[in-house]
Amino acid sequence: MAKKYFKLSQIFFVNFILLLGGVLAVASLVIYYSIQQIEVQQYTNQLKSEIAYVRSKLAEGESLERAAEEMSEIMGRPLRVTLIAIDGTPLFDNEADPKTMENHADRPEVVQARREGFGMAVRYSHTVGNDRIYAAKRVDWHGEPAILRLSVSLETVMSDFKTLWVRIALVFAAALFVGFLISWMVRQRIDDELEKITEYLKQLADRHYAASFAPGFSAEFRTIGKLLKKLAKRLEKIEKKRRKHAAKLRLAGRQRSDIISAISHEFKNPVAAIMGYTETLLDDPDLPLAMRTRFLERIGQSSRRISDMIDRLSFVTRLESSEVEPKMSDFDFESVVREAAYALERKYAGRKIRLQTRPVQVHADKTMMEMAVSNLMDNALKYSEDDIAVSLDGRRFCVVDRGQGIPADEIERITRKFYRVDKNSWDNSMGLGLAIVTYILKLHGSKLDISSEPGSGTEICFDLPVREANQKK
Repeated sequence: MAKKYFKLSQIFFVNFILLLGGVLAVASLVIYYSIQQIEVQQYTNQLKSEIAYVRSKLAEGESLERAAEEMSEIMGRPLRVTLIAIDGTPLFDNEADPKTMENHADRPEVVQARREGFGMAVRYSHTVGNDRIYAAKRVDWHGEPAILRLSVSLETVMSDFKTLWVRIALVFAAALFVGFLISWMVRQRIDDELEKITEYLKQLADRHYAASFAPGFSAEFRTIGKLLKKLAKRLEKIEKKRRKHAAKLRLAGRQRSDIISAISHEFKNPVAAIMGYTETLLDDPDLPLAMRTRFLERIGQSSRRISDMIDRLSFVTRLESSEVEPKMSDFDFESVVREAAYALERKYAGRKIRLQTRPVQVHADKTMMEMAVSNLMDNALKYSEDDIAVSLDGRRFCVVDRGQGIPADEIERITRKFYRVDKNSWDNSMGLGLAIVTYILKLHGSKLDISSEPGSGTEICFDLPVREANQKK
């Protein structure tokens, strides 16, 4: 069976009411007994004053009975007056017959008055049958010492006390009711704030990090709100990183697929050629020597082609992993351009490379720069049918073709590995040329600048790491 938990607001509400009720109950008891003592003391002090009044009336020759009646009328409550001889014999009592009363010598207030001149006590009276407050004072009565005692019923005292206590109890009840209302309203506010927090946490769980959240009931809730918003920002950053990581994994997966596809495609033709020529040679031992030699040359070309593709894959992998360090030296970049143009014109018979160059001294890795220049010019010849233009002016090298051009949305992607603009082309290109050039230029602090217009051609340039320039006339 699941354990039931109470809400925080319910715990607060119940504990607040219990605490407030407990405090009021304890305060009530303390006030009850304190007021009771105060009332008793107050009546005792009044009795002292009343004794003085009765004495003054006796001195004026007034009788005890008349003095007691006047005092009762003045105070508005019954007042018992008793005169007791020094030996404890009752001489006068306005509420009982002195002859029927017991000797009062052992009464506490009488004993204390006989010893100290004044005494008081709160006790039960067997004569009148109720609890009373007594005040007794030693006086002279017809030249003899006597004890004048006044008393009032405790019921009268308690009646006044109960009236006061009812008023106090009403005040406490009102305070308890107000406390109940306040705690109920506080509970509702806490519930509202906790509901906001719960809803916001649900939004975070659903990855809605931009959800609004504005707690404001108390400083603690505002602090919680700030911390939750910081948490949301961190979670959003983590989510973005996770998405980027997932995108990278997907990209890596696509790249692996592209690698497999490219390698499979590029290796398929030379491998098929090698297998075809080899099978022909094995199946026909009487093949003429000239044809046998031709087939062997084709097998050799295909083998070299496979080797070249493996070398290019290995090289670009080493470039990516920073395993290749450029071997810097000073050389004339124009000679590199002219040598690459001469080799490519032999490869593409009938095509012309129009050069517009001048000597430029650079500080770079010559082998890498030869590869970069050759790849750019080879790409221009491969993807165009007209002549291409190559310029070398100061710090900038450019290759321009009048081919089919590159769509604007593909310009940023053509430098990626295995990417080809014409994906249906079977031109034996693995899509590594521009990727290799990009890596090489990065090692030299430069980059490709590509501009193209579909149907009009493409211009690819990069800045040279120039050491000094000397122009020939």
